[in-house]
Amino acid sequence: MKSRSDLISRREEVNELFEQLGQVLDQKVEALLIGGAVMLELGLKDATKDIDVVCRDESDRSRLLEAAGSLGFQIIGPQKRHARLGVNRLAVKGGRNLDIFAGRISYDFGLSEAIWQRAARTRPFGMLAVRDAALEDVFVMKLIANRPGDARDCAALFSAVLDLDAVFQEIEAQYRKPGAVEQKIWITYIEEGIGRLEEEHELVIPIADQISELADEYRERLYADIESRNRQARI
Repeated sequence: MKSRSDLISRREEVNELFEQLGQVLDQKVEALLIGGAVMLELGLKDATKDIDVVCRDESDRSRLLEAAGSLGFQIIGPQKRHARLGVNRLAVKGGRNLDIFAGRISYDFGLSEAIWQRAARTRPFGMLAVRDAALEDVFVMKLIANRPGDARDCAALFSAVLDLDAVFQEIEAQYRKPGAVEQKIWITYIEEGIGRLEEEHELVIPIADQISELADEYRERLYADIESRNRQARI
């Protein structure tokens, strides 16, 4: 169980870290703030352990990790709870985590231009510019991650005013973009997350059936792809 000292309960703590990072960066870095820290900023969550940010490219992630290291953060590999996520390095200090992504969030689900543009508010912290992700995109990312507490957070987000049409449009656009079929496994994570949300919190998610249709299509495509490879291997 997490101790309260491991949790960030004031949005000022998140902003103070961003100020410190912005002071030690030697080049401008832009990042998208996702997850619980956005909810904390908006008063939708009491506390968070992880500060999740998505950089637009690998070079910005490297700069941000280096800046975190200069502030005394230990740079380590991902933990078990990151299994579904595209983070391969995170910064840890005092039981708190700064999870830094570079474009890819889960397999080929990534930071699209639409996600970037929906993040309407940008906050400057010296050389670091932070955009707060739209709640619709925080909702999707938490469905994918399915970490302890994510279903509860999704229920809180669902109770806010979400544009579920925008949610599904983003999911479908990411699913339909070109890429290897096995890289689309994240659609099953979303389906699972919605099922958990409906079961544990007795909610009805209007896009659930549409998501299940995409997940079923993914499974059919995956099995067909595996069968095709097996046939070629036998030739």
